Amino acid sequence: MGEVSLSGEVQKIIKEIAEVAGYLWEKGWAERNAGNISVDVTELVQQKGVNFAQFPRIPMSISPSELAGRCFLVTTTGSRFRDFARQPKKSLLLVSIADKLDGYYILWGGEPESRPTTEFVSHLKIQGLLLKNNSPQKVVLHSHPDELIALTHMEDYGKDRFQRFLWSTYVSVKFFLPEGVGMASYQAGGSEELAEVTVDLFQHHKAVLWQKHGCTTIGTDVADAFDLMDMLNKAAKVFLLCKSAGYEPSLNQEQLAELDRTRSKRR
Repeated sequence: MGEVSLSGEVQKIIKEIAEVAGYLWEKGWAERNAGNISVDVTELVQQKGVNFAQFPRIPMSISPSELAGRCFLVTTTGSRFRDFARQPKKSLLLVSIADKLDGYYILWGGEPESRPTTEFVSHLKIQGLLLKNNSPQKVVLHSHPDELIALTHMEDYGKDRFQRFLWSTYVSVKFFLPEGVGMASYQAGGSEELAEVTVDLFQHHKAVLWQKHGCTTIGTDVADAFDLMDMLNKAAKVFLLCKSAGYEPSLNQEQLAELDRTRSKRR
């Protein structure tokens, strides 16, 4: 079986993934084999003249149609973020989606039986949405931030009140995520149902919470996707600290409106 050569740009992205994977592990957000990532690197991979017959082909019904011929770096199922820096090639695959959308080719990485993350369906559907909308984001990141998961167990989860206290707890959330966060109700991980709900929420959000499971973000690069998740969990942590001290944090409507005005001036 063959293997494509990686360009310098792709190798740089792999180093960025390794750096962020280390952050996620150190924070405790990627226990065991938790956490996964995909990056659209189509423009950085030379596919013209490639003999795809020499690469492993994995049958799979893939949608949406925008994904045909696209190339993605994606973490392997069972890989551990704590091992990524030491074994990037074992932890990552470069895949090319078949033009007929009936499977994908493994062009680089992994081991003989390696397959993409069990959340691959969600990643592909989100990536397809980003392509369809001509969005600048190319990265989809998922992990298990402790405090955010804790908040999704609250009765207010899924309600406007939940959105407001994230904004009111930490000003950066209102500033960088004025649209708020998407909130998916509990669904089995890796399911088509969860993928569909998540894609729908990403129509209007850059971060989506999965109830009792974790958080998924999109970014223009790996660091951007991580920063959104890191900021959201900071808000959740501050909220829980305030609650444990016996009070609830709050910015009033005038203060929130002021943040909106400041953000508009900086565009």
